[in-house]
Amino acid sequence: MQTKIVQISDTHLTALGAKPMHHQQIRPEEKLRMVFDDIAQTRVRPDLIVLSGDLIHEGGVDDYAHLRQLLAAEKQLLGAPIRVILGNHDRTAAFCRGFLDIFAQKRPYDQHVTLNDWDIYLLDTKCGDIEPGYLTAAQLTWLQAELAHATHPGIIFMHHPLAGPALQHMRYSVLQNGEDLLRVIDHSSICAIFSGHTHFASSSVINGMLNVVADSTAYHIDCSNHHVHRIYDGTAYNVITLNGTSIGVEQRPLYLGKEVINTIQVPNTDFVDPQVLFAAMAEQEERQETVK
Repeated sequence: MQTKIVQISDTHLTALGAKPMHHQQIRPEEKLRMVFDDIAQTRVRPDLIVLSGDLIHEGGVDDYAHLRQLLAAEKQLLGAPIRVILGNHDRTAAFCRGFLDIFAQKRPYDQHVTLNDWDIYLLDTKCGDIEPGYLTAAQLTWLQAELAHATHPGIIFMHHPLAGPALQHMRYSVLQNGEDLLRVIDHSSICAIFSGHTHFASSSVINGMLNVVADSTAYHIDCSNHHVHRIYDGTAYNVITLNGTSIGVEQRPLYLGKEVINTIQVPNTDFVDPQVLFAAMAEQEERQETVK
């Protein structure tokens, strides 16, 4: 049985009262609607749509409530379920209130979905409100327990990618404990990992595992100069085809601007000090956020 999954990543919808991030010339919500229109017009007919993090750029409750309404309408039009995961620019408390309609999420927003003959695991790699990602010991234990009972091949969606061969210059930004994840999924049913976060497409095979990183729906980043990243307006998404145990990925670029709209200075490309990660996670746990 053939299964199709659309991956949309890094939508960075603009929060109410804010300006689009990095001086985007086309508003992010318009770009997201371009993607949904393309899915409909090209008759992809996905079995599942996954938004893989950085849904809203530091938004509030009303922003996530608006996103929930937008996705509900697209779900009805396309006839496909839509799942979301969190990225570093999402705000967990606002997401819980506005999107999930619950007061708080006491554990990371990890999910397990069975789709046709596949197990889909959606992992919350958000580490406080800082840029790099991290998976806690509890999350890895949960995943290991889920995989122990798996009867289908599986794939993982998460926001932060592994620091594979194509992303050595992005180590400061990606999943910081990727080796821990690889140990858990070694000799398991997992066949591939799909992520986003870097705002440029890449793919690699790590320990025999396919890793695919999606470009952004909001803006593209050229990181060929490892210390000065150039930002362009851009919109792309991925169509993933699962057939038996075979996996295919098609990138669908819809728009790429010609002008640099901003730059990011990156003085250090190495992994982040673990103490920074632990402090960020502890701060998130202890913070009593006032959610308006």
